[in-house]
Amino acid sequence: MAYSSIDEQGDHMNKKYIEGYAKLVLAKGVNLRKGQSVMIKTGPGTYQFARELAKTAYRMGALHVEITLDDLDILAARLASQDAAQVQRSPSYARMIDYEMVSEDWAFIRIDSTEERLDHAPFDPESYARYQHAASIEHDTIQNKRMRHQLAWCVICAPGPRWAKQVLGDTATEDDLWDEIAPILLLDTQDPCKAWDDHDAIVKPRVAKLNGLGIRKLHFISPITDLKIGFRPEHVWKGGSKLLPDGRPNICNLPTEEIFTVPDMYDVEGHVTTTRPVPVMNTLTESVRFTFRKGQVVDCTAKQGMGVLERFLQIDAGSSRLGECALVDETSPIARSRKIFNSILFDENASCHLALGMGYPDSLANGGSLVSDEQLHQFGCNTSLNHTDFMVGSDDTDIVALCADGKEVRIMKNGRFCF
Repeated sequence: MAYSSIDEQGDHMNKKYIEGYAKLVLAKGVNLRKGQSVMIKTGPGTYQFARELAKTAYRMGALHVEITLDDLDILAARLASQDAAQVQRSPSYARMIDYEMVSEDWAFIRIDSTEERLDHAPFDPESYARYQHAASIEHDTIQNKRMRHQLAWCVICAPGPRWAKQVLGDTATEDDLWDEIAPILLLDTQDPCKAWDDHDAIVKPRVAKLNGLGIRKLHFISPITDLKIGFRPEHVWKGGSKLLPDGRPNICNLPTEEIFTVPDMYDVEGHVTTTRPVPVMNTLTESVRFTFRKGQVVDCTAKQGMGVLERFLQIDAGSSRLGECALVDETSPIARSRKIFNSILFDENASCHLALGMGYPDSLANGGSLVSDEQLHQFGCNTSLNHTDFMVGSDDTDIVALCADGKEVRIMKNGRFCF
């Protein structure tokens, strides 16, 4: 079936937001510079928006735009048909593409697979774990560059018919979902790019406040959570835009509400319970309770998805330790919507969250000079082939900081910043 143009699709895409969103992703997301090339990764269900991104990128001066298709239904067929050795094989040109993107400073945009997760054959968990493990090793070099913010990248979502119905109900359309997410993405403003600059101006003072406190522990308290997380003196809180090596600011997630840092992978004690559904290895989990001792998950229970969680925690040593701690105010636009979007990108920006797996080295003051796993571990930064966010915040969550000077400072009350 031939793909139609956006003009021909009519009801399938809300044209009044498309142009502004594409410009926002390219101008603020990856901050495309003239002559730079772009890789866009998309599923079939969001291919039309990927095309619009590509055309807009060329109008903004891109040298080359490549769209790569991530079809989960085809992947399911592969996992069902191949043995363990075959599943872990990848063609040599994949490494060449990574080398090209790193050496030529390509920007990377990934459109979340919100459509494909609702329309693919079941994955065999063991086979998928092998595939994901091999892929993580295969792309380790470029992933490390992105985790250190040495390459421009941005993760986004684009509405599709299946995702619209999942979020808003069986009668909802793509246009309805565009209307729902437009205020979250600030696309309903006169100038979305300026609106995100204004948003950045709100986030940065909070970042500065957290960095000035000298936090050594955070205590998360709610009716379902009692967790203490330690932080090394070198940890740095970040949020909003980041600076690339050449000084250009970019926003890695659109939308973004979080202020985050790297916790001490060895200093986490207590229990925490997720407050929103989380897809793990493309399987939905719900009401997950993790118990930590000396930084490691020692017990896990779940209302849904226990089998995949057991497999996830065993992928490597870092999968059972924290790599990220992120604070999100419960007054964020996504939290106010009272919607479950079933997308980590959106749902993590509705709630405080913790990530199991890889930490961000650039959240350490000296992170750029730390190369090996051993060096990162010395400063408490976790390493892993995984990085999965679990939402744990709520409007009855309090967070108290123990600071280096011995003072206790309330950071959040009822899920809201106290400053």
